[in-house]
Amino acid sequence: MPIFIVTWFSISPLLVIYLSFKSPVASIFLPILFLFFVIFFWLKVFRTRAFQVEIDESVIIVKGCFGIGKSKIYRFNELDGFDTLFESGKLGLAEFLFILKNGKRIGGISSFYHVNYDKMKLLLQKDLVDLGERK
Repeated sequence: MPIFIVTWFSISPLLVIYLSFKSPVASIFLPILFLFFVIFFWLKVFRTRAFQVEIDESVIIVKGCFGIGKSKIYRFNELDGFDTLFESGKLGLAEFLFILKNGKRIGGISSFYHVNYDKMKLLLQKDLVDLGERK
């Protein structure tokens, strides 16, 4: 799947530019469509990956979109636990921990986004159930 995404983002700008020159209708429609697709993609990434997480003694405070979003407070006893996802990229292997409530992701931490990832991971392991690795 990552190969498909990288290929798509590499080829699609060239295709949009080519079609913009060849078609009078596409001259405005395709670049706008492509822009909406890129915006949708990045909003999806921000919604599912870019969380600000604060861990207290009995609660986790989660804010979406790099801390700009609304704060949501969860007690540890309300949560199912967390699962782990490993992704490889240009900069190496990144580890993501996703906090789950009723089987849905409510927040997460990442070795890519968070400088204090190891400390936060230890706090989560102490207070939540490790549900294993997600493939």
